[in-house]
Amino acid sequence: MIEDIPAVSALEEGETYHRVKLHEKYGGARYRGIAPCKDHPYVFIFTGDSGEEHGYLDEFRGDTFVYTGEGREGDMEMTQGNKAIRDHREDGREIHLFESNEEAWSVTYVGQFEYADWFPQRLEDTNGNYRKAICFELEPVDNNVEIETYDLGQLDLETLHERAAGTSAAESTEGKTTTTTRTTHPRSEAVKEYALRVADGVCQGCEEHAPFIGKDGEPFLEVHHLYRRSDGGPDHPDNVVALCPNCHQRVHHGQDGDDFNQQLIERSKTPEFE
Repeated sequence: MIEDIPAVSALEEGETYHRVKLHEKYGGARYRGIAPCKDHPYVFIFTGDSGEEHGYLDEFRGDTFVYTGEGREGDMEMTQGNKAIRDHREDGREIHLFESNEEAWSVTYVGQFEYADWFPQRLEDTNGNYRKAICFELEPVDNNVEIETYDLGQLDLETLHERAAGTSAAESTEGKTTTTTRTTHPRSEAVKEYALRVADGVCQGCEEHAPFIGKDGEPFLEVHHLYRRSDGGPDHPDNVVALCPNCHQRVHHGQDGDDFNQQLIERSKTPEFE
């Protein structure tokens, strides 16, 4: 078990580290499953078999890692650590996943991930009572892949759709594309940009204007996958809509959430959503 913790960028997948030493160097709560680092741009999250007794069920589904949010009793809420996972991009933070081992404070580094979506699931809490749990869909980040980058804001809607769908041929426009190493999946960002561009500041659920302007100066809407990633739904521009926070909560937590989502699916096939 390594106690001399390296730079986060130098963490090796499959290597075992001392969790206490990890927190001493970067901060974050050492006894919590989700540990945002106050003075560093990281959110450390931890998984392990011991979490099952408290109602945490984490697992890989294909390449997607489904991670149960924090909160041992009652319904989980999108606050504190859960909010840190959902908003990690906007907050300028990276998510790094570790798996706890039997040896005290021993954790194995799994890798860097990024938030894709979340969904509610009925799970038992630490007292054995059923509650609504927040389950995050996290996608692995490959820091070693050479990809083409571009300014999504400069693309017209048709080209943006092609980029988001991953079907656009490589362009040779000077000054707009470069080859570099990035730590996010470009298609996920393009899909998000496309959904927000189509919505144009108006919720595609209630058809009301976004409730407020975000820190980036744009109308605040949340991107929702009509068919969940964990159920095989694609990260594709035709599978997303932009919703206000209230409508997004309605889809996931409302009594009529499934029916509402089906309405969105049907409406997404109409010209007004294109």
